[in-house]
Amino acid sequence: MAEMLTVFNEEEKPIGIKEREDVHREGDWHETFHCWMFLRNECDIHLLFQQRAWDKKDFPGLYDITAAGHIEAEENLMDAGLREIEEELGLKLKAEDLLSIGRYREQLSHGKWDDREICRLYFFPCTSLPTFSVGEEVQDVVRVSLKEVASMLKGENTSVTAISVLNGKDQTLTKESFVPHEYGYMQYILHSVHSYITKL
Repeated sequence: MAEMLTVFNEEEKPIGIKEREDVHREGDWHETFHCWMFLRNECDIHLLFQQRAWDKKDFPGLYDITAAGHIEAEENLMDAGLREIEEELGLKLKAEDLLSIGRYREQLSHGKWDDREICRLYFFPCTSLPTFSVGEEVQDVVRVSLKEVASMLKGENTSVTAISVLNGKDQTLTKESFVPHEYGYMQYILHSVHSYITKL
């Protein structure tokens, strides 16, 4: 059964419902849920990235948002988000566990489709690593120093060290290892993490 999404105009007013494939092909604005998890300790802050499964249709094997997904037509935003987190990472969270950091409009072009997302952004701050049980859409979950991510975005370094939270193995990742989000999107995420930490 096709996944149905609500589509929006430039003013973010709902204007109809379409199949997901049509939405991406025709470049309609639609809603997505993004949850970034980060690990904070006395020494550093690490962002958690999921590695997309190798059999994914889009960006197979690349590293991306900790948990994310489309909000289906007539589906509640938070219900959709909590469902995605459980399906992808095996974590059963509650709405009060998540911190809203607003929304960001992002446009990603890939092949024959134009993905225009109204991203509903959330944080799940961790003081210790959760016990993940990843679903079939996820290959791995890794942690990367926030400082290294910021330096790579600025072009100060060409790679980062990623440590798997599933098996403890480390590897070197380059910018090409990650889903190519807009520069502004990643800057928004990093700035929001820093703002959260400084308020503690």
